[in-house]
Amino acid sequence: MKHELTDHQVEIISYALQHGGVLAAPFGHFGDDSLVEELPAQVKALEADGLVTVTRDEHGDLQRIELTPQGQAALGVR
Repeated sequence: MKHELTDHQVEIISYALQHGGVLAAPFGHFGDDSLVEELPAQVKALEADGLVTVTRDEHGDLQRIELTPQGQAALGVR
């Protein structure tokens, strides 16, 4: 990892782990969840660190976030 995980990044990968390692769109409650606006940037950082793999649609919008073994290790799961 290139940097310490933010609380929001830990929340994202923890949530993915709770759902079998995969999150599918839509993510959060747009308009109600103040962190949703930060989601693309947070996921991009997690992807750059190799903690998640991401599937995007033809417009580049997030469709699927999958936890990698490195992401599990970052949570202390082996």
